[in-house]
Amino acid sequence: MRLTDEQIQYGFYYHFADRKKDIARVTEVSEYAGEEELIINCTQLGTAYKSSKEKKRVLTEWCEFLVQNPKAFKVLKFGTRMPQELFDAVCHQQDLRDLEIKWGVYKDLSAIQNLKNLNLLYLGSGAGVESVRPTGMLPNLVGLYVENFQKVQDYAELTQLSRLESLTICGDGMGPQYISVDSIEFLCHIPQLRFLTLLTIRLRDNDYSPILNLQQLEHLSLRPHKDVKRVYDNLRRLPKLKWGLLKSEPELFTENG
Repeated sequence: MRLTDEQIQYGFYYHFADRKKDIARVTEVSEYAGEEELIINCTQLGTAYKSSKEKKRVLTEWCEFLVQNPKAFKVLKFGTRMPQELFDAVCHQQDLRDLEIKWGVYKDLSAIQNLKNLNLLYLGSGAGVESVRPTGMLPNLVGLYVENFQKVQDYAELTQLSRLESLTICGDGMGPQYISVDSIEFLCHIPQLRFLTLLTIRLRDNDYSPILNLQQLEHLSLRPHKDVKRVYDNLRRLPKLKWGLLKSEPELFTENG
């Protein structure tokens, strides 16, 4: 799989309102009608399910179904809270190509290394995640989005992703809530990257120069920090760069301050 120009311009996770794909949304296993692509919202059930026992039943049934039917899905999206047991169950889906998780309390990503066919991975607001190492073991991963990994400072394990074209590492932009990253030197070992977004992060070594090694980069969005401004002139000369904040809003990086 190779990302399209549109996916590089806007991000593989961008949802166009005028061409929204009609993917079925379900709460219970009983609503599933054999689709290969599905949006499952089986937590945060509110008043629709009055007892905690009923809410637990819905979650348990999905966990059992995902484990017992490992070839059911190619695309799965979760718009409600993702607990660890549901995350681990999802990772039994052998044919999964696209996984999107809005947010959750999962902290151990170990099971995800079972998803060898995964192309696109969106891990939203995972404040409890302790290591990105398992994501570095996905040989077919092309697009990766990780958000608000408060306990992770080292992303060097991502260098094993030899097919990765799109990478986003960010905190929680709504807060905003920043994350700390030790270094982005690891980017030197992912030269095939075409899309890079690093927002709401605080870089501990203050060095953005490793991005200059990304000669295939077409989209670049960074926080307009003084450390970025120091290398802005060189960054904007990257030979294939045409999209992202550095191209669309250059005034953010050239003004004083």
